[in-house]
Amino acid sequence: MLREILKRILTEWPNATSEPFADHPLAHAIRQELREAISLILSEKYPNYIVSGSAGAGNWANVPWLSILNPEITKSTQDGIYPVYLFRADGAGVYLSLNQGTTTPQKLLGKAKADSKASSLVIKLRSEVPELANWGVQQIELGASTALGKSYEMPNIAARYYAVNSLPSEEELKADLLTAMKFYEDIEPIWRASQQPEELKPLSAINQMRSADSLNEFREQSHADFAQAGLRAPDGLLLRFGASLLAKRFLILTGLSGSGKTKLAHAFASWLTESEDQYRLVAVGADWTTNENVVGYQDALQPAIYRKPSNGLLEVILRAATDADRPYFLILDEMNLSHVERYFADILSAIESWLEIALHAAAGSLKSGENDTLPVPPKICLPKNLFIIGTVNVDETTYMFSPKVLDRANVIEFRATADDIAAFLDAPAAVNMKLLAGKGAAFGAAFVAEAAAEVQLKSETAAELKARLVEVFAALAPIGAEFGFRTAYEITRFAYYHEKLAGADWQFSDALDAQVLQKLMPKLHGSQRRLEPVLKALEEFCAAHQCNASMEKIRRMQDRLKDGFTSFAEA
Repeated sequence: MLREILKRILTEWPNATSEPFADHPLAHAIRQELREAISLILSEKYPNYIVSGSAGAGNWANVPWLSILNPEITKSTQDGIYPVYLFRADGAGVYLSLNQGTTTPQKLLGKAKADSKASSLVIKLRSEVPELANWGVQQIELGASTALGKSYEMPNIAARYYAVNSLPSEEELKADLLTAMKFYEDIEPIWRASQQPEELKPLSAINQMRSADSLNEFREQSHADFAQAGLRAPDGLLLRFGASLLAKRFLILTGLSGSGKTKLAHAFASWLTESEDQYRLVAVGADWTTNENVVGYQDALQPAIYRKPSNGLLEVILRAATDADRPYFLILDEMNLSHVERYFADILSAIESWLEIALHAAAGSLKSGENDTLPVPPKICLPKNLFIIGTVNVDETTYMFSPKVLDRANVIEFRATADDIAAFLDAPAAVNMKLLAGKGAAFGAAFVAEAAAEVQLKSETAAELKARLVEVFAALAPIGAEFGFRTAYEITRFAYYHEKLAGADWQFSDALDAQVLQKLMPKLHGSQRRLEPVLKALEEFCAAHQCNASMEKIRRMQDRLKDGFTSFAEA
């Protein structure tokens, strides 16, 4: 059984990689059939080991693999040591390799230091377990054309090579696998002795440490990179921007036209992702009256065909669903040129409910054409690694957002002062997007993991936030602008991430100020008779709790209230 599966993978691999990846039977053979065959061989002596394979994520991998992980050492191929089947990129053969995970060490130590340590470990293991020298080959050559594929070669400790045209018998393959497992047990204590105490923490602890470090570095690195590229974004704005997306994956940017809303959204997505395939910037049209501009539709005349929107929004959603560890972005520019509820209702509901979005009525997935590598399933859940950013301009050509839309997002307002304009005119220049592309991609996985995590505020912060929210609730209640449980929960998440990103200089008043401004005030609009007492109560609240940005906004709204009407949204 094992021999047959290996033979099939090696024989079919060269042609399969030129065919659509989604639902391909060879990808299933690697992920499922090979995994089951290996698990069966190991079931008696190694029942708790994790067997996992990959043919790619969304597209074909350059080097497919199947790993065997001892959960006491690692649960990921990014860490520790493990046996792994590595298939050559050209299908000429496959290695059974004792190998090392290098991704986490490189993040913790830096690439040069991590690679040096991996090479030293190879020498140490071969000297202390001499039998490794006589077990197959010392160097592996995968014929890889990508950096990821090539990265498997250097950490190899020892390997057996099987050429496609001279595969050994089933019994020999099983014997080699069990020998590799015995070597694995022999070298495990030597590997442990070579690690620093910090590196021997359980994987969950390593991930927590990596995530925390990444978030602290994330703020500093993003600010430095954006400044180098010529993007004028105050540190406080980037802090609120990042905390808002971590708190909830839907963010609205509003304010003065030309103040940098779209540019910041585009820059952030480009900075945090590895390629342009992970985000899409789309201008909303005034003719967007149905959800077909977002998710497409099944062709009524050709039911086997699915018409995807040409703007690529659905492609990003589908791609995100097949690549859960990396962030993906939908940026909807001038989101209110059409009624949001008409074209975006399904997405808004899915963000809250996690229920599936119905796409078509066919029994199976549909393609848009022969070369479509991302078929459309009948239903899809909105991926947790998908972040949606909408920009809003307010003028006579646009529609006001309803309170139920505003209630589902943080709303960050963009303004420009005379000092801002003067500083820009001292050295006017466009943002250099090329300097940002992929610069923050190393933070992508940690950003996705944090956004999906459950949070818990420190007890003193939670008590203070509870007292302030109850107080401001009472101020908003007289006009029916009080908030519900969802808003309270999202404010709690924002406060958690705002503190985590800010680090040692965090102030509770800054987080409270941001949430009064971004979550509670955007729904305020109405006549002088209705809003004047509420704005007065909010003014007193903000003055008592150092909510300076909210105070500035309240005073602008009060000035416009002299005309008889005011709204949070400004042209």
